Amino acid sequence: MSEGTSRLTLVGWVLVLTAPLLGYALAQTTGFSVQASIFSALMLATGLLWMFSLVPEFAAPLVPIVGSLFVGLAPPQVALSAFASPSMLLLVGVFALSATISTSGLSYRLILHLLVRLPDTPTWHQLTLLGSGYLLSPMVPSSNSRIALLKPPYQNMVEALGLPTGGPGITALLAALFGGSILCGPMLATSKSSNIAALNLLPQQLQTEFNGSFWLVAALVALMVVTACQLLVTARLFPQQRNAPLPRRQLLQTVAAMPPLSAAEWTATASFLFFVIGSATVGWHHLRPPYLAGCVLLALLLSGSMQRGDFRRAVDWPQIWFLLGIDSMVKIMDYLGLQQALAEKMRAALNVANGNSLAFIAVALLVTLTLRLVLPVTAGALSATVILLPIAAAQSIHPWIAVFCAAMFTDISFFRYQGSNGMLQLVSDGLIDDVDRSRFMQYALWMNGARVLAVVASIPWWEHLGLL
Repeated sequence: MSEGTSRLTLVGWVLVLTAPLLGYALAQTTGFSVQASIFSALMLATGLLWMFSLVPEFAAPLVPIVGSLFVGLAPPQVALSAFASPSMLLLVGVFALSATISTSGLSYRLILHLLVRLPDTPTWHQLTLLGSGYLLSPMVPSSNSRIALLKPPYQNMVEALGLPTGGPGITALLAALFGGSILCGPMLATSKSSNIAALNLLPQQLQTEFNGSFWLVAALVALMVVTACQLLVTARLFPQQRNAPLPRRQLLQTVAAMPPLSAAEWTATASFLFFVIGSATVGWHHLRPPYLAGCVLLALLLSGSMQRGDFRRAVDWPQIWFLLGIDSMVKIMDYLGLQQALAEKMRAALNVANGNSLAFIAVALLVTLTLRLVLPVTAGALSATVILLPIAAAQSIHPWIAVFCAAMFTDISFFRYQGSNGMLQLVSDGLIDDVDRSRFMQYALWMNGARVLAVVASIPWWEHLGLL
């Protein structure tokens, strides 16, 4: 450990031990309850642990969870609710399916077939991953789950293309995977869990209108802008000289020599189709995706496609623990009324849009970025929505625009501890260690700006649709 790192670590621990006391005092002066003030202090300590990388990411959520149980802020059925919720089944099932797709050889087989059929250019390789993420978005309402499903094809594509570690090729490919997994999240009602929850905050008539394809229609310009920015930014940041052409004859011989699908590959294929098609037809059979993922997990274990060792090693348990810990933190906040209290404190100070759509977007950006300094993605999106809806109503702004702005802007992050959707998973899986990290973070910053540009560019389209 270098001297600079040691000093930074020391500063981090000093802040962890002192800043929560100041946070508690500040929360008390703003009128929060004692319980909400204590939890705010615990959240501040958690954020500092993430900010200074003092502990592994998945360990930090234990601070507010155990602290809440120790002090009695919330009962166990609230503080540990995520670990006994359907979310547990969804995460374990999807991660197990992703591991099986990889270990069975199915993803390698699919990538070889794609490479011999698609044009042999970096742009087409990136579009394959970007488009795959977009196609999964309506059916898999979690960017982390989408990354888990796309990870095996990405790794096999890197291997087949022979992309060198740290080069522009592999970095651009990871940017395509990341963009495909998160950019389409705000564009559909079913692509984010926070979208589904926020939709319920709208009047019943609007819920019916936006629960279908009209959400995508209203977000169409934004989707086109972020997609164009994705392609332009990756081309600008990761300029690539054309690699040596793929040995198509050798690849064709390899494909021809491959044995028929094994039992594990058939099981992985059937499980993937079952989960994706089932998630897309929830309105027909009314079985939620977590229960479908539970059936997938059961099928993988009973068929022997996933053995005991695979279940222990291949499933990313630290990442599952991290996501469930975040979910439990949000549940505790709801129980203490902390989100509502934050909304009330911020709402009075921000009712300044005066009916101007650009001013409202600026207010939405300020609210969301401020909340995301202390709240995780889902909690930040819902809290921002609660604050923005009455402001939009007072300024004659369509309420769906408030929901959409919150969904778009919560994906903006500047610090690692904020846990932007999918970013911590890339770190946890070690994928970001193989690319040019500095260039990849530049890409992420440029895409932050692209999200703001996409919302502003949508104003004429919303006027055309009668939303403004």
